[in-house]
Amino acid sequence: MMAAAILLLSTSLSTQAAGDDLSRLRAAHRSRPDDPQVASALGLALYQRDNASPEAQGLLEAAAPRLPKRHDVQIALLDSYLATGSEAAAGTLLSRLDPELGADERFALDTTYCLLGRRRFPEARTQWSRVARRVQEEIQAASSRTLTPAEDEELKRRVAEVLFIQGLLTARLGQKDEALRLLQQADGYGFPPLDSPLMVAAADCLFELQEYSLASQAYAEVTKHEPGNLEARLRLGVSLYSSGKLDQAREELEQVLRRNPGYPSASYYLGAVLLEQKHTDQAQAQLERELERDPRCARCMAKLAHLSYMKGEDELCRSWLQKAAALDPNDLEQNLVSGMLEVRTGRYEQAIQHLTRVVEQLPSSAMARYQLALAYQRSGNAEKAGEHLEVYNRLIQEEKARTIGVRGTED
Repeated sequence: MMAAAILLLSTSLSTQAAGDDLSRLRAAHRSRPDDPQVASALGLALYQRDNASPEAQGLLEAAAPRLPKRHDVQIALLDSYLATGSEAAAGTLLSRLDPELGADERFALDTTYCLLGRRRFPEARTQWSRVARRVQEEIQAASSRTLTPAEDEELKRRVAEVLFIQGLLTARLGQKDEALRLLQQADGYGFPPLDSPLMVAAADCLFELQEYSLASQAYAEVTKHEPGNLEARLRLGVSLYSSGKLDQAREELEQVLRRNPGYPSASYYLGAVLLEQKHTDQAQAQLERELERDPRCARCMAKLAHLSYMKGEDELCRSWLQKAAALDPNDLEQNLVSGMLEVRTGRYEQAIQHLTRVVEQLPSSAMARYQLALAYQRSGNAEKAGEHLEVYNRLIQEEKARTIGVRGTED
């Protein structure tokens, strides 16, 4: 899930057009087709409904050069180009905007968020770097004079935002410890504010770093301030599920489905939670509902295979596994359940192949480690069995340490 990009538009992007009546805007544009303000208002309204709308893009293209100070229009046009894969047009626009980006720190930062949301990391780093240099210069200049309280507060806020973006960029390089350090530094300065849309970026970054407990805290802040944000609530549920808080995860996912019964992936994750809780019939109903919505949901098939395995329905389990593997042979759950089934049916070499794929990609899977130890033991390789059993025992102890408080009660 966490491979999906997040749209991080300018925090100052105007939302007035989104609430305007489209028919009124269209009528105004027909009567004043050369008015860039009218074209931009209609373009933004259409863009906010569909960021890949050709009509919105055309209107924004016409208005943007004539409204150079309307940064919301420029950013919306840039994001529209990136959403539609118009790489050359996006590059040309960035080049045209370069002088203004160099002169306006807020514009450069908001453009950075747009680029980050579209996973354009080199371009995002370029915009961030120009702001970081300027902030560094001001820190050095401030060391030789006394700042007013307001100046000091503003400089701290700018430092925090630079650290925050650096954390997001560092996370994308796979440098987890350094990314967390930078994000924690920014958080120490109170950035992003808890009611800021940028909390979504923080939460998604923490999720991608597999810091599920921290991610769930961030998503909880988003849903507190935006109760109707179903995507954030879904991700909150997934974060809670990933950190083992099944009851809370179930509550959030059920709330998503109450508000929108067909919300993508919500039934799948609720089914996964219910399966973990051993509510097999309810889990099956949710997984089948998701599969009905998306007939090519390989992960649904893998979960249904797992459910069949738990019920002892080996032939049905194998049937689901074959369907899942045909769609996604690298799915970890499919390989895990395949390995478990091969252990049960005495095909230990095949089990080892499947389970080895899982532990190579997910070394922290205690279940895969245990099953792999079992497969090696039954195939006569006691040394390998002992290695994986030792890792399994360590993982179980670490899990207990995370969930049991110092007084012997669950944290």
